[in-house]
Amino acid sequence: MTINIALATYDGIILGCDSLSSMVDNVIFPFGGTAEYARDDQGNFIKDANGHLVIAVQPNNISQVATTVFGGVSKIFCLYEEHADDTCVAAVTAGLAILGGVTIAEQAKRYRRTRSGKGFDTVEAVARDFFEFCNAIWDEQFKDTPADQRHFQPTVKFIVAGYGAKDSNGKIFQIDVQAQTVTEQFPGENYTGICWAGASDYVERLMRGIDTSLMYAANRQIIQAMASQRASVADDITKALAEAGIKLDEGMKLKITVDTPPSLPWDVGFADIDFGNLSTQYAVELVELLVNTQSGMQRFARGIPTVGGRTHIGVLKRGEGFQLLNEPKLQHLHTGYSHDF
Repeated sequence: MTINIALATYDGIILGCDSLSSMVDNVIFPFGGTAEYARDDQGNFIKDANGHLVIAVQPNNISQVATTVFGGVSKIFCLYEEHADDTCVAAVTAGLAILGGVTIAEQAKRYRRTRSGKGFDTVEAVARDFFEFCNAIWDEQFKDTPADQRHFQPTVKFIVAGYGAKDSNGKIFQIDVQAQTVTEQFPGENYTGICWAGASDYVERLMRGIDTSLMYAANRQIIQAMASQRASVADDITKALAEAGIKLDEGMKLKITVDTPPSLPWDVGFADIDFGNLSTQYAVELVELLVNTQSGMQRFARGIPTVGGRTHIGVLKRGEGFQLLNEPKLQHLHTGYSHDF
């Protein structure tokens, strides 16, 4: 998992991410949820060859769990830069770490080399071309998967941001290769704001006061409560008619219209921050805060942290290209027990 942040101000665009890469496996937790012992058609418990009872595995007993975590991973990179025409585009990634047998960062380098001099003059042109580039590799990787099952395969996501020679403002797009989407984040007059991707529950709680999982649970509760209320009202009407001696035709059917519950004002508690007018330094510090919040909370959460490590920050400004801040060089630190040169 990963945390990706993109913040657009009037002065520039700040990208941020963590640097952990995790390997996950599907794990069965037989005694969680509604786990039960398996039974045969006659209702008898099923036993294995050793006489042990067999657990009936349910879908909700299967979870993805991180088994291995690596640090020092590159998730932020430049995709396209042409100083002559004032176009510069960079990206951060979440999801699959390996695509086509190499890392996502290496695929980004290959993309940049093959697109040099192409003359892209908008961020959208780069974003859509990069999507096509990654989508072709993703299709090849999962070519043996039937088309109707592709949505079960792991995806790779990107936040692509930058400045194009023909763009009046900085632009940010989110790409989901599996979902086949390229979506502009802040269409409108000022093109400023903040967005995120990956494992972002703590970031959402800090910025919005609520996270997606809680929104989903609340919506389900509302739908169930409304369904229960409709059934209760129908029963009350039926009883009232019967008590009043009103007989209904046997063939009469009562159709109750099912309305979708109104969208709740989830963003009413969104942090009151004037993103557009933040200075570049303030914007860098805000992105640092959000990435570090997600990383820090995962450090203390149950299980193996899948977000963490060094926080990487990149800055995009028109005419100044893409700059990674305080990036470390590869080091050979453990040189042995002698202090000789």
